[in-house]
Amino acid sequence: MQQQAKHRKVLGAAMIGHAVESYDFVIYGSSATIIAKHFFPAGNPALAILSTLAVYGLAFVVRPLGAAVFGSVGDRLGRRAALSWVVLIMAVSTAAIAALPGYASAGIAAPILLLCARLAQGISMGAEYTSAASYVMEQAPPARRGRWISVVGSATFIGSALATFALLALELVSPAAYADWSWRLAFLFGGIMALVGLYMRLRLDETSTFRELEAEGETSARPVRDSFRQWRVFLLLFAIFALLAVLVHNLLGYLPTYLTTTGGLGGRTVLIAGGVALVVCAGVCLLAGMFADRFGRRPLLLGGVAIAVAGSVPAYLLAGGGTLVSTLAAEILLVVPAALVTIAATTIAVELVPPRVRATSTALAYNVAYAVFGGTAPLLGALLTQRFGQLAPGAYIAVVAAIALVILVLALPETRDRAASDFREHARKSVTR
Repeated sequence: MQQQAKHRKVLGAAMIGHAVESYDFVIYGSSATIIAKHFFPAGNPALAILSTLAVYGLAFVVRPLGAAVFGSVGDRLGRRAALSWVVLIMAVSTAAIAALPGYASAGIAAPILLLCARLAQGISMGAEYTSAASYVMEQAPPARRGRWISVVGSATFIGSALATFALLALELVSPAAYADWSWRLAFLFGGIMALVGLYMRLRLDETSTFRELEAEGETSARPVRDSFRQWRVFLLLFAIFALLAVLVHNLLGYLPTYLTTTGGLGGRTVLIAGGVALVVCAGVCLLAGMFADRFGRRPLLLGGVAIAVAGSVPAYLLAGGGTLVSTLAAEILLVVPAALVTIAATTIAVELVPPRVRATSTALAYNVAYAVFGGTAPLLGALLTQRFGQLAPGAYIAVVAAIALVILVLALPETRDRAASDFREHARKSVTR
């Protein structure tokens, strides 16, 4: 019973920070049309939306900086310290957006302040997900690592669904108030959730893996440098996370805007379909973790990529159908590969990298890929739609997935049966090179 309580404590504290991260990105992406009206000049709605999506993307540019800083904290000072710092910064920056003045009252200062808040969020998020995954992996029983990590991965979509339903509730209470001011409450709630996450993380114990590395003097003095020394592993993780970024942030960051501006759907229909699809995605994540433990990480990842290749264009075809049923079908086609790739990629990453640079190396690969492919996904999706038509975003996903599939078939190892002793031996070899 005591052990089960400890497990719940570990998983709950790891989940909440990443749930807040995805919550915030969905709040921003789903509110893009409203944010555009409040923080950018009136008169050119298309330009305002593109500017709003550009701010979304710029938050990703600084994520590698956060990965280097807080990944290093995780490898030099402990996983718990990194987890606590990132969620504190996230709490302050997310709540700040709720209080920012609009363009009508502050002029050009409004978009500048919005950008500053988003950049702070980007820095904090630079090591959030991979630090949580590393912490959980080092606490999990070896035969259940996939399942434990799937709980953290599902937090991406639980937080996203929570954001969707929060916005839906605010709109149902009063559409006029939602368009005017009550959308700010969603950001305030995100800040409060992050503070709860900080409290939970401060009560965690450090992992035994890090304590052993620290006791034996095997922690890395320069984890960023040591991460890039293992460049083959870094490039493989970059390829995996680049695909994940395209899948997830087309789904979370661009699709709500696409359904409203191109599909002609009302805001409520978009939110209902998105919320249901994200709940489904969270469930698929948990099933994926069980599959990964039983059959391996590699077949799970390759299966998810293959579905992305085959299903992305049909998904965007359905997304233009203009009904709740067609929208739900489109989102399901997109969330299934997103869930499978999320769990397989995350589990492979934390198992493939040696413990002495695990937090830094995974954070850098994840966030460099997200800076290039995740932050640009909504803006690129909008530009592709304008230039080539409604199926162009789906074709983009399919092409990226096809390239990733070739790379993964040729280079991806299976990591399921790697034991803790393998990681320690790998770490010692890295020290002596």
